[in-house]
Amino acid sequence: MPRSTAISRQPRSTATREALYQAGLRRFASDGWRTARIRDIVGDAGQGNDSAINYHFGGRLGLLEDVLLRGVLRMEDERRADLQRWASSTPDLAEIVRAVVSPLADLLDDDEGRCTLRVIAQVGALAEVGRTVTGGPVADTALQDQLEMLVSAATARCGREFAGHRVRQLIVMLTAELAVRACDPPEAGPAHREYVADLVDWLAGGLTRPAPR
Repeated sequence: MPRSTAISRQPRSTATREALYQAGLRRFASDGWRTARIRDIVGDAGQGNDSAINYHFGGRLGLLEDVLLRGVLRMEDERRADLQRWASSTPDLAEIVRAVVSPLADLLDDDEGRCTLRVIAQVGALAEVGRTVTGGPVADTALQDQLEMLVSAATARCGREFAGHRVRQLIVMLTAELAVRACDPPEAGPAHREYVADLVDWLAGGLTRPAPR
């Protein structure tokens, strides 16, 4: 194939992949990532070949991993800024909770982010702190560092066993709550800033309670 032809086809391939991604994201959000029909995703993207998902993403699971990874990377700059700021001053547990929650809640600002939150919630219930912190889309990201710091801060309050359990609870409750919020009209109250502040206070309170006797 002549070089010029290969170059001219690249933008079309990129555009097709993005169209499939956006269609898949919305179908996963509305129908569930396990049950959304590949045929519907391909049709929504304006494509005629059901194998397009396999070609561009390696299948349904590959598309899910792309959705999760893109969501994590979208928040990376804000999380890195917090980590850099903390290099000179150790944050308390409530500040770490804020830093974990706030960038995720900011995905509510646009339609793609709201769909992403609805997909994240579908896997949040499967969270295990060991795997969530060290593997998958979170690996080698600022979110990984923040979650590790959160486990350490919670450990000082209630011990390692309960700390891991409570951080898992935080992940499950946070992702589920934001997915519900993502289904509300954008103008629904309370206002975003107050909503996030209340969510942070509630989650931090759960982590700081002493271990049961």
